[in-house]
Amino acid sequence: MNKTFIVFTLVTALFVSAVTTVLGQSHLASPAFVFPVLSIVVPILLQRTKQFKDDLQLPLKYQWYSWLIVNVFIHFSNALSFFAENQLLILLILFSAYFLVQVLIELLALLLSVFFARERRYGIIDEALDMCVYILPIPFIYLGSILYIDLQHSPFLFVYARAIEMNIVIAEFLLFILAMLVFALYLYPRNGVKKLPRFIRILGTAAIWIAMNAHILYGGYIPDFVKALVPTVIPTYQANPLVYITPSIIEACFIIASVVIGYGLEVGVTKGVAKSKS
Repeated sequence: MNKTFIVFTLVTALFVSAVTTVLGQSHLASPAFVFPVLSIVVPILLQRTKQFKDDLQLPLKYQWYSWLIVNVFIHFSNALSFFAENQLLILLILFSAYFLVQVLIELLALLLSVFFARERRYGIIDEALDMCVYILPIPFIYLGSILYIDLQHSPFLFVYARAIEMNIVIAEFLLFILAMLVFALYLYPRNGVKKLPRFIRILGTAAIWIAMNAHILYGGYIPDFVKALVPTVIPTYQANPLVYITPSIIEACFIIASVVIGYGLEVGVTKGVAKSKS
């Protein structure tokens, strides 16, 4: 993090938060529309100015991905919802909230750029971690926002049940689509990689991942001691933030295991083809 990035972040956050607050409180435009638009347009335009064009090392793709992650979280978690009667207090809270969210977007973009630019020392594990970062955030923010709802003392449990079930299915479908896309695009054979072993690896990775998730989600055997731990580590519908974290960690383990097994398939097929030709 250098001086250029700090100045860029402060200028972006001040402009976005000030304009969003003024337009929202004057009822000229909805903050639900203004903030998502400004929070991506302003950084992109600023990056093209002479002051930041050469010194700011912040790839645009990570700016977009950071923007998407944070805005999805804000939208589905209702993180900016609050109640106050004093108008000045409302203005201060909104300005501070938009400012902090924009700073978070830029910090996350920086973190993503540092993460993906890291030295790759562990081969297949590095590849698996890359895929985890691409796959997990959006679906598990969505899923976490559903499982976070406090229904322990709600008289409307039966009213919400159908909608909750439908949204969980949507989250699962979103996770499936993202995982298949990431496996296919990330592992696609490039730079002279042999196509047959790599395509087998992609199919094997996807199949193992689907099998692991299907086993857990649709009635596969789970040891009793694991079942006993579930209410503690995944406290659903209790407004507990663990529902964002624990499922993501479990899914990351599935992704890493699938990628490692898929890599083993590729190595085995490559050796088999080479042996058959010798």
